[in-house]
Amino acid sequence: MYYNDVSSAFQISVRVTTMDAELEFAIQPNTTGKQLFDQVVKTIGLREVWFFGLQYQDTKGFSTWLKLNKKVTAQDVRKESPLLFKFRAKFYPEDVAEELIQDITQRLFFLQVKEAILNDDIYCPPETAVLLASYAVQSKYGDFNKEVHKSGYLASDKLLPQRVLEQHKLNKDQWEERIQVPFSLLSHPLPSLTRNHAVLEPLQKSDHVQQQKKERHLHIFGVAWESKLVLGQI
Repeated sequence: MYYNDVSSAFQISVRVTTMDAELEFAIQPNTTGKQLFDQVVKTIGLREVWFFGLQYQDTKGFSTWLKLNKKVTAQDVRKESPLLFKFRAKFYPEDVAEELIQDITQRLFFLQVKEAILNDDIYCPPETAVLLASYAVQSKYGDFNKEVHKSGYLASDKLLPQRVLEQHKLNKDQWEERIQVPFSLLSHPLPSLTRNHAVLEPLQKSDHVQQQKKERHLHIFGVAWESKLVLGQI
């Protein structure tokens, strides 16, 4: 917290972490959750705001969604400087291809789903994990080119859940080979896959599971799940 001599009012430092950026804000003691949320989406240029929310760790250590209609300081946010929030997808679209229009929306969802799979928050069979890894490679590196994508080029990328790596005792070169097979097929002889398409493919597969849920709007994180989400095998 620091004092602003110009406005003669106390301001509170806030740090908001998105899936690919860290943002710093200064808010007033009477700033509402909605006002902070609006600052975040304006800063990152996001228009499809209805899927997202601000998440924080409360004083009991639980992940909680910030209520937009209440003051930030009136909620059970841990009193630290800066106040820490995560900007995350809160609701999942029923139709990924139709509802996620902006590139930034697609990217934020992609990164969140990818992180959830890698952390095993979403269970993914090995076959599906390898396919989704190939889409992640396509999104990052573009079309496969054997002259460019030499052996070892994926060494620094985390692409598979640790559980999958431990289940199948393969070395790094063998995993790279398995990921590279569908990756190379994405580029040849099929038409070039756009980066947006590559980003959307994992979301579509995850969306297929969400469609089977009876509840229309599901919280991706921050809720009690009876069992782990299971992605259908390819």
